[in-house]
Amino acid sequence: MGDRSKVLFVDDEPELLEAIKLNFRKRFNITTADSGAKALAFLGFAEDGPAPVDAVVSDMRMPKMSGAVFLKTVRERHPEMPLILLSGQSDLSDAIAVINDAQVFRFLTKPCPNEVLASSLDEAIELARLKQVEAELLEKTLNGAVSMLTEVTGLISTEGYSRSVRIGELIKAISTGLRRRVAWDLQLAAMLSQVGYVVLPEGDLEENPDLNETRVAMGRDLLVNIPRLETVAHLVGTQLEPTGHPPELPIEAWTDDDLNREILRTAVAYDAMMSDGVERLTSIRRLTALDSPPPTFITDALSNYEPDRRDLVEIQIGVKDLVAGMELTSDVVMSTGSKLASPGTPLTSALIQRIRAFSKTSGIEEPISVRVSAAQVARIKS
Repeated sequence: MGDRSKVLFVDDEPELLEAIKLNFRKRFNITTADSGAKALAFLGFAEDGPAPVDAVVSDMRMPKMSGAVFLKTVRERHPEMPLILLSGQSDLSDAIAVINDAQVFRFLTKPCPNEVLASSLDEAIELARLKQVEAELLEKTLNGAVSMLTEVTGLISTEGYSRSVRIGELIKAISTGLRRRVAWDLQLAAMLSQVGYVVLPEGDLEENPDLNETRVAMGRDLLVNIPRLETVAHLVGTQLEPTGHPPELPIEAWTDDDLNREILRTAVAYDAMMSDGVERLTSIRRLTALDSPPPTFITDALSNYEPDRRDLVEIQIGVKDLVAGMELTSDVVMSTGSKLASPGTPLTSALIQRIRAFSKTSGIEEPISVRVSAAQVARIKS
């Protein structure tokens, strides 16, 4: 029973819904609703998360909420949901508009033979499944490629790698403060924001004040021709540029693209100040005093973010005791003298794996100074 596809049928005729249950109960896991409002409530439109069904079949003519309005609403919330429209011949002109607006998979006229409806559902659900598999494969491929590029940055530039890790943590904190999910392209842009260090490693900013701008441009050029990373390349390339919107503009008036740009720009600027030893609140005040300050709601989110260090202590431990979530308070240095990570960098699983790999090959100077919780100290000592 659990292997059967879940289908929601929506129609205002109770007799038709009973017939649907009777005719398709062995082939699909059927749920019915006699109105668009009840169907939307079942789909959980007040909650986040995936849809509880694999496909939706709706009648066209229904009181209060038409099939056109219902299917368009479903499409807005669940872009990949297979939708099938059932309607009479008299609704043909309206049905064409629904097909265009709601991107309906198939339009079937009443009365529709059971086998035609069943085969249409099978095709729609299988196509949606293949799209999901392709999307998951693409996501894994992208994440793998990005992880590789980030690791390459770390091999060439410790500072670039450490900054990208810290910026990623700041973006998560800002997004949490805004009660907003971290967009996939913003997350990748944070990871790749310092990829320009691959071309131009550490240098003296006093001798070359345009060094950061050059790194940003080169990072963008490295990414711009990679398929599906065009928006990431744009974010990386504009990480130092304000959008030009006034800081008092409310969040509702911002487009997602401009909002992502400002979140990344703020995180980059804030991290640069903190890396120079500027105190947290002073860094935020300097952000608000810039010629083009970030929007107020972003600096407010940043002001409310402060890692809780009341229960944290600084200790020295070996490579084997490193755990994700700890924060470095000193450089991680190889036996050759090369630096792998800088103070202030949160330890991630990837960074720990990297440190341990170099520990086995080139050697790492131990102990390593980190900031940890009292509970972690107890576990380490035990």
